[in-house]
This record gives sequence, C-alpha cells and structure tokens, in this order.
Amino acid sequence: MFFSIIIPVYNRPDEMNELLQSLVDLKYKNSFEIVIIEDGSTNKCDEIVKNFKDRLSISYYFKTNSGPGDSRNYGMKMAKGDYFLIFDSDCIIPSNYLNEVEASLETEFVDCFGGPDKALKSFTNVQKAINFSMTSFLTTGGIRGGSETITKFQPRSFNMGISKKAFLDTKGFGNIHPGEDPDLSIRLWKLGYKTRLFPNAFVYHKRRIDWDKFSIQVTKFGKARPILNSWYPEYSKFTFWFPSFFVIGLYISVLLLFGLFDIPLKIYFLYFIIIFLVSSIQNKSIVVGFLSVIAVWKQFFGYGIGFLESYFKIQVLRKKPEVAFPELFFLKQVKLSENNLENFKSLESKTKIIGLTGGIGSGKTTVANYIKTLGIPVYISDLEAKKVMEFPEIISKIVAAFGEEIVTESALNREKLASIVFSLPEKLKQLNAIVHPEVKKHFDNWVLDNRDKPIVVKEAAILFESGAYKDCDIILTVVSPLESRIERVMNRDKTTREKILNRINNQISDNERIERSDFVIHNENLENMKSQVLEFINSLSKK
Repeated sequence: MFFSIIIPVYNRPDEMNELLQSLVDLKYKNSFEIVIIEDGSTNKCDEIVKNFKDRLSISYYFKTNSGPGDSRNYGMKMAKGDYFLIFDSDCIIPSNYLNEVEASLETEFVDCFGGPDKALKSFTNVQKAINFSMTSFLTTGGIRGGSETITKFQPRSFNMGISKKAFLDTKGFGNIHPGEDPDLSIRLWKLGYKTRLFPNAFVYHKRRIDWDKFSIQVTKFGKARPILNSWYPEYSKFTFWFPSFFVIGLYISVLLLFGLFDIPLKIYFLYFIIIFLVSSIQNKSIVVGFLSVIAVWKQFFGYGIGFLESYFKIQVLRKKPEVAFPELFFLKQVKLSENNLENFKSLESKTKIIGLTGGIGSGKTTVANYIKTLGIPVYISDLEAKKVMEFPEIISKIVAAFGEEIVTESALNREKLASIVFSLPEKLKQLNAIVHPEVKKHFDNWVLDNRDKPIVVKEAAILFESGAYKDCDIILTVVSPLESRIERVMNRDKTTREKILNRINNQISDNERIERSDFVIHNENLENMKSQVLEFINSLSKK
C-alpha cells in the first residue's frame, strides 16, 4: 500500500515547517509521498517546502483559493497513492503514525478512517484548553478525543484517511465548510462504504486559534449541522440539539432566580466546577483548568446559538443554505476538461454556441461585453427579450395572463410586472412560458445571421431554468461573492437588500450552475476576470 499525504495550506508557512519536520521524523520504513496544495495564499510556504525537498518526496501546487475541501480534492487528483492520508496544516504527526495506520488497515481494512487529536506540552494554555473542550467526554462525548462508544464514526479531515476508490466514487469533499467531513462520511455510508476510528493513530492538533476565532469556528459548526440535517434527515440526531438546550436552559435558569428558584443555576455551576477540576488534573495546570471553563462556555454558546439560527432559517424559513449562510460555502473551481474540449472541437463546422449564465449581480453582462470586444458576437437574452415583449402579439398574451394594469398607454409597465413575477415563482413561470418560445425563435434567426462566425455566445440569466442550455455546445458560468452581487444590484437598480435576496433565493444556486457547467469564471476583480475569459477563449481555439 502506497500512502499519499494530502495537506491543504492557506497563509501558514510556519505551521508547514513544523508539520514537515514531524514527517521527516517518522519511523516508517516504506516510501510515501506528500502533496501540498497552496490554496491561493498571499503568504506562501513554497520556500519552506524547498528546504525539505531533499528529505521528503513532495509535490507542491499553487491554486486559486477555493477552500480546504476543494483543495483536498485537488491534491487527491494529483496524488499517486492508492490510499490518501489528510492532515490540516496545524498538525504535528507522531513518529509512529504511519506504522499505526498500516497495522490497523492490515488487521481490518476500511476505506475511510479517522483518528483523534491530542495536545503537546509545548502548546499554549489557550490551545490546551480548547483541545480539552473539543475532545473531552464531558463536552463532546469524547468523539474527537478517541471514544469508541459511537456506532458510526465520522472522521474529521484534520486527521483522516480515504482509499482512492472511495474518493473516486464520492468525488471527495463537498463545498460546505465546516461540515464537509460529516457530509463525506454520510455519502460514503450511502454508497456502502464503512468508516472506523483508529484510536492509536492520533495527531497533535494545534488549533491555530484565539478566543475570537474559536467562537467564530464553533458558531459555524452549529450553523452547518441543520444544513446537513436537511440534506440527510435520516442521519439527524437528537443529541445535535444539546448545546442549544444548554443555552436555552441557562437563560431559563437565570429567569427562575426572579422566582427565588436557584437549583437549575446551581447545576450549571456544578458542571463548570467539574470541568475546571477534570481539566486541571488532566493538564496538570489550574490555569488550563480555568481557561477550559471559558473554552467550554464559548463552545456551547457559539455552537448552540449558531444551530438555532440555522435551524430557523433552513427548516422554518426554508431558505437556501448558500443564501442563508454564504460564509459556509466555497465555490468550486471548474476548468474545461480535455474530454469536453475535444468534443467541442470535433463538432461539425457549424457556428458553435457558447452558453453564458450566472446569478443576478454576478457580472455576466460585464463578461459578455468583454467577450464582444474580442470580436465574438454575443446575444444578450434580457435585452432581446425586452424587444420581443414589445411585439403587439406578445403584449396581448401578457395582458390576458396578468391583467390590464400591467399596461400603460399600450406599453408594458415593467416595474409592475417585475413586482408580480419576482415575488411569486408560479407567475414567473407563467411569464416565461409566454416569452421564452418567442425569444428562442428570435435567437435562432440571430444565429443564422451570424452563420459565418465560428463561435457565438448566448448570455442568459436563466439558461438552465428555461432549457436554453440544450441549444448550447458548451456552458460558461460566472460566479461572484454574495455581498459583491448584492452591492452591484443595489447600485444598479436602486433597490433594497431584501428584494435582491428574494430574487436570488428564487434562482437556482451558484453551486447547481457550476455542477452543470463546463467552465467557471470567478468574477472578483476586472483584470482577473479578463484573464480567465481569455484562458477560456484560447482553450477553444487551441489545436
């Protein structure tokens, strides 16, 4: 068995130095490789990596920032091994780690395993306290610390292994973060794979965080869980509510003091005394014991409140996770595959149609206008649809469907019509059913007029929803951070944030567009966008 160690890193060169040194010190006798993926860092670790090239078999890749899950997937695609071991960059690996893993796999092979984490004596007191709160039986049931009391173990990506076969079948991690670990575990189970805890394959996990970062992290953990529960309700557990009950119970206990009933609050006080004593004894430090009380407090409140907020937005308001919590999602990097490129080039010598799409405010029109400057004809569907909607026969159909009030002096009252269709999805479908067939005819005639051109572009916000993607030979999607989209549309349309979010929520998500596209433009700044467009266009013309 040949191991490939996969390490994503983002702006942490010092941590990489410690991690790579621990890999140099491994007692493992067989060969293995290390694949490092620099996830768009501005403070890169390439010079650190060079210092270890003569002692370790290392491959180093730099890529655009797309999050740890996508970076791990990238590394596994590049790796040569048949079993992948995944570490976070803030880990230090014990010298017998690979021997423990190999022995466990030889005794009872499993396609995915996870190991626990521990704290080194050299860690700071805050790191030791956070480690206690994340691994103690008194807080998490000891799951992260090595407990084997659960029937199905969900490996954590700071210390896990997965076979190449399981990776290929699942396509690796999803784009949610945090939450990508249990998401992958559940998808493995659904495919019939087993996961297991290797209690002796532990790592020293530094948890590179201060109190504020820890609070943000555990709050994100809480927000992610209801999203996972909505995706996989059969794996939802009552125990996921415990931190939220802890928070609610504490507030109720304080209120009960006004009725001179203090027993619940005394129970909380006793719990934190136990936390203090156990941590102090375990870490041989009263200071760490005191800090552990703070860590547990922050952990329960962060997770509990995050869980309640997410449950309300996802389960009650039924918001799309990507819209409710954009900070939990990284957009995938999609490049035109060699297979799709060859298929595109092998088409008969007709005018080839590129479909260009993206959500509201993504900047797809800016991309379209730049493509025009390259001498490629572009059909802007929204503009052309407005022309089509002014045809007398189309106005008559719209009036019949929506009433006389949407017409002013024989012209459409577009603001009135928009207020109807963007608040009621069924009305939007009704309007699309009238307009889209006519726009399709208009587009077909436009393609005929440009039949002397090798490539044309059809820009459409609802390329997939309308079915227009079926007319395209290749699909290009434009994506942009949610806040950037909102700001653009607010400035452009002089509308409210609430109205924009409502429109976004009624569209398919960026991630669904990405899954169905051949190439993705990440529109975060103008110059970078232009270079990506040129890369795409040049790839189409290469022999």
